[in-house]
Amino acid sequence: MKAVFILINIVFTTIAQILLKFSAVKNNLFLLAGGYFLFVLVVIDSYFLMKLIDFKYFTAIMSTNYLTVFIASTIIFRESINKTKTLGVVLVAAGVIIFSI
Repeated sequence: MKAVFILINIVFTTIAQILLKFSAVKNNLFLLAGGYFLFVLVVIDSYFLMKLIDFKYFTAIMSTNYLTVFIASTIIFRESINKTKTLGVVLVAAGVIIFSI
């Protein structure tokens, strides 16, 4: 059950971020509403997930959202992968891992 909540949280967060970026590029209110609706579902999912796992593990797991959004943006929007973006993702992930130890 925990794995389902974790997977839903990561996937919905990534899709919501992509929808929000699409809505900014296309100036589309439907995509904007869809992105924020998914974020509402993520908040509800997070509520139940935090009841199932310790908070330090929750933050470590949710740091993978930075990585999934980074990869999805690279694939969907053909954004460049540069040293600055990669370093940012690595530093966020490392910080969360250190915090959760």
